Amino acid sequence: MIEKLTNVKLNVRPVFIGIVHQYYYEGPCRFGKGDELEKEYDVFMNQELYKQFKDDVMNNMPADIVNVMDPVYIERDDWFRTDEEMFREMSKDMDQVDFYLFSFGIGRGDIYLEFAQRYHKPVAVMPGQCCEATVNTSAVRARGLEAYAYRTWDELRRHMRVLRTRKVLASARVMVVTRFNSSRSYSSSDNFVDLNMVTEKFGVQFRYQNFHELMDMLTVRDPKTNPTLPGREALNLTEEDMKEVERLADELIAGAEEVRMEREKLIKTLKGYVLVQKLLDANGCNAYTMPCPDCCSTRRLNHEQLTFCMTHSLNNENGIPSSCEMDINSVLGMCIMESLSDKAVYMGNSNPVLYNDGKMVTMQGFGQEELEKATDERDNLYLVFHSTPNRKLHGFEAKDGKYSLAPFANDQGFGATIRYDFTQDAGQEITLLRIAPDAKKLFVGKGTILAGSGADRKNCDQGFFMKIANQEDFFYKHINFGNHLVVTYGDYVKELQLLGESLGLEVVTA
Repeated sequence: MIEKLTNVKLNVRPVFIGIVHQYYYEGPCRFGKGDELEKEYDVFMNQELYKQFKDDVMNNMPADIVNVMDPVYIERDDWFRTDEEMFREMSKDMDQVDFYLFSFGIGRGDIYLEFAQRYHKPVAVMPGQCCEATVNTSAVRARGLEAYAYRTWDELRRHMRVLRTRKVLASARVMVVTRFNSSRSYSSSDNFVDLNMVTEKFGVQFRYQNFHELMDMLTVRDPKTNPTLPGREALNLTEEDMKEVERLADELIAGAEEVRMEREKLIKTLKGYVLVQKLLDANGCNAYTMPCPDCCSTRRLNHEQLTFCMTHSLNNENGIPSSCEMDINSVLGMCIMESLSDKAVYMGNSNPVLYNDGKMVTMQGFGQEELEKATDERDNLYLVFHSTPNRKLHGFEAKDGKYSLAPFANDQGFGATIRYDFTQDAGQEITLLRIAPDAKKLFVGKGTILAGSGADRKNCDQGFFMKIANQEDFFYKHINFGNHLVVTYGDYVKELQLLGESLGLEVVTA
């Protein structure tokens, strides 16, 4: 079974550090009067505060992405000694813990600091801890260690999603279908310069699948007869797999507003999707990409009458990041955005919309006619287009968007694609993302969809026009990162700034 990244959770260990004064006295380390200065009062209040801490954590942690582990209670007395048993208790099952959330007060910050120094794990002070957040976060960070603090539980919840996204990246295993090489396609020279460095930086792993072996497995036959794997028990499609292909075809046709291709050619495309699921499972992968022109030039896609556009669309709406053109940068961008948003994402070629003598400069079949139907906007426009939209752009749990089915190929009518008229989402705020080829910077853009274009056409000629703040600024920043942008519905700029901080990436906004 494919271990989807949407199922990854952040393991959080709550830790409460209490203090019990052994004697009756008042002063700078203890305030109160009467019974409040008795040892028994400290014992009682520690338990009350610990209970409140546990309740706060359980009531405020986002349960869909966080696994709250059993909390730990430790205490010291006013000798201010540091007992080794405290660290043994706090560090139990440490290999399973991603993040420690502490509650404590005056006279215990040294324990928090030493814990961070010993174990180099992300730590944080819970919201509402008076001065302890500032005192101790600065102390830990000054030593080059990872520490956080929050004003509110809302801010903590947002950061949990950010840190969970970092774990998602480290859990990503990308199946890269290859022909000529394993790092870039003939249409993606803007890919990562060094995949080994990407693995070291983010934790993501890459596993490779030969294109010709994949194509030979599309046929239902004795798997030992594949010409590229003679005598080996390959993962060819089976009659049972074909039942799933038929089911998917019926589902897609039934849900479409319009079907502009033959069912048999849709089935040929869906064979590719079902086979990719088998290979992802066999390779222990949960993300996918393959080159386009490299594979196209073998003529095997034409021969088998399919493209993998639909595979990318269905993968993304099922929580499996999946990109065209062996664009590994986009795959990781998809991992990030699907984790932050709980929505399927879109990716596309991205270009400024320009005018000459008042007329839009036509690009890839996109002209001003469809834009004029939706808006009078002419300034600061950008165009995003590709043949891989999906039905879950508003959320994995949301109602499907309206779509049609049409072929990729103009002449022979093969290669089923989802056609999505983005005009249905006019006014939708979007976030755009790309990681730089050197894996040192993160481009984060914001825009608003104005109109869709090309849903009635074929090929990659579909997408949308969007309004951005400043086209010149956007373009001259964009060209340092590469062509394809990952598109997510909603505003996630703050989350991406926090993620950039936690990953050591410079965030460039536009």
